[in-house]
Amino acid sequence: MAVTRDWIPKQIDKFYIFANNLCKRATTNASKWHLDADELAALLGLQTTFNRYYEITSVRFTFSSLDTQNTKDARKFYQKSLRMMGIGRMKRNSFMTNVDRKACGLNINSNGYNLSPVAKKAPLIDYRNKGGLNGVVISIDPTTHKTCKPIGQDGVKVAFGFYRNGEPIPKERECTFTIFLTKSFGKMVFPEAQLGMCFVGYARYFNTRNVLGTVASGFYGMVG
Repeated sequence: MAVTRDWIPKQIDKFYIFANNLCKRATTNASKWHLDADELAALLGLQTTFNRYYEITSVRFTFSSLDTQNTKDARKFYQKSLRMMGIGRMKRNSFMTNVDRKACGLNINSNGYNLSPVAKKAPLIDYRNKGGLNGVVISIDPTTHKTCKPIGQDGVKVAFGFYRNGEPIPKERECTFTIFLTKSFGKMVFPEAQLGMCFVGYARYFNTRNVLGTVASGFYGMVG
């Protein structure tokens, strides 16, 4: 039975090799595969930044905690760009063959790799008021009840709507203040104009392809 797993390696050393290979092949075949020059240039710029930090942190006992954080931050943007290149520009590229895609390390729905699923469950949310405009949002996997994301989910989108006591509670489509959480714990600051108001929040997972889940969970609180 096929196992759902991400086509981009999680381990940082394997990710480094994978990403360098994809970038090298994309550069070599950019004209043949009709890849957008500006998008490729942006990807290569992120590659340079990540590789610089990775090479620092890959040498034992010579790097600082700041170097480690810089590597993590650089990977975050680099990985998103790799996903866009792979899924957005290569997955159904008529100028590429499956042999080309596989050589790039791209998921071709084989060897246990599948497209990341669209979530059919919503995250459980623990909101903690930190006083004033500040708060902390904690997302919990509804299946395991742990502070982790289900396989294939990249984060949580939370849309907030504000109202006063006695007023109608906003529906999700009416909520205009939105945050995106890529970690289970996220600090947030509400708009100053909403101080003292009630709020409703609607939370949905979004997967590694930025597709929102089909179900939202709701939670309530007060600003301040």
